[in-house]
Amino acid sequence: MIYYILYSLLWWLFLSSVIVSAGYHRYYAHRSFVAPLWYEYAVLLLGPLSGSGPLLGWVGVHRLHHNHSDTEKDPHSPKFQPVWRVLTSTFKVPPIRPRHVTDLLKNKRVMWFYKHHRHIRIATLIIGLLLPLEWYIILIISPMIYGYLGFGLLNTLCHRHTAVSNSWIANIFTGGEGWHANHHKKPGDWRIGKEWYQWDPAAWFIRLIKKS
Repeated sequence: MIYYILYSLLWWLFLSSVIVSAGYHRYYAHRSFVAPLWYEYAVLLLGPLSGSGPLLGWVGVHRLHHNHSDTEKDPHSPKFQPVWRVLTSTFKVPPIRPRHVTDLLKNKRVMWFYKHHRHIRIATLIIGLLLPLEWYIILIISPMIYGYLGFGLLNTLCHRHTAVSNSWIANIFTGGEGWHANHHKKPGDWRIGKEWYQWDPAAWFIRLIKKS
């Protein structure tokens, strides 16, 4: 049993760092670096496994969060949303206006995956049934649980005080996103963990693949 837990954590570490933190967040939401085309496809294809939902919606919500951080218009502020909804990532989001995601609406790859998101998820769940039960749980089920709780923990802990704060606890489960105060100070910087020794595996990966 302990090995399966370890495997699921390692798989989540990959998804949270390489796909969600580096991809959904720093690449698509903030355009903080230039990436090769293969990486765009990797993020779009593997992103749904993290439980993060369609990229288009995720980016829209995140940009709303930055535009209206810790106000009534913030889609997941624990100060204005029920804490349990933020913690479990089940908060309610207002309609996202096209102007918040104009760049993505022009991206044919993003829009194709958005339009076919439900079919891709159903196909993944069905094809996954061909795996042994333990690996189905590790590869398909556990990332969704880690995703909902990990990023829920991030939004809860880092926005509970008067000012945005960092959280080493949230950092463990979100690929380096726990340096949240750093990120809010410089949203366009892909290096959220500023020092080389800080836990920011997404930044380590970005350094390997970025074009500029």
